[in-house]
Amino acid sequence: MERCQRFVLWSIGAILAVLLLWKGHGETRYGESVAFVHYSAPTVMVRLRGDEVVPGVYGFPDGVDVSAVINMTAPSLAAHIVDVPRLRAPLKSGAIVDLPLRGHQRSEIRITTMTAGEKMLLGIPLHPDAMDVADWDCLPGIGPGLAQRIVNDRQKYGVFGSLQAVERVPGMGKGRIFRITKYF
Repeated sequence: MERCQRFVLWSIGAILAVLLLWKGHGETRYGESVAFVHYSAPTVMVRLRGDEVVPGVYGFPDGVDVSAVINMTAPSLAAHIVDVPRLRAPLKSGAIVDLPLRGHQRSEIRITTMTAGEKMLLGIPLHPDAMDVADWDCLPGIGPGLAQRIVNDRQKYGVFGSLQAVERVPGMGKGRIFRITKYF
């Protein structure tokens, strides 16, 4: 009798497992099975500074804007901020949001960009058209002279558009481009 009961319980367990795997899991919008999805929410890496927030680098959902960042990190400030269209613009990874609001008085919210060194540490891709001399200089194998030539070339001949276009600058060969590709 005991052997028969074990067989029945094992059969019920096997049937339930098959049903759960077959019916219990849908698909994600990317076509993967939900049971085997590696969750990686798209995040926007933003550094916050200010008197009313805990300064630091935060990860937010993709498409976040300044007003949502304020609501998530300093909800007491949200009521004191006048709705400005700039507050609705989505933030990109590498942004620095300064919230210099002292004593709940309205002040200007400034949005700037992290340095290339900070972006490299956080794994945020760089773009050759958004870098200045100091940014280029912090890349391995590029000194201050070459960095200045790169920026001068961009000012004289226009934007690069991609890292491969930086090869037009004298001194930037395929080897140097290959060494810094991982940062772009």
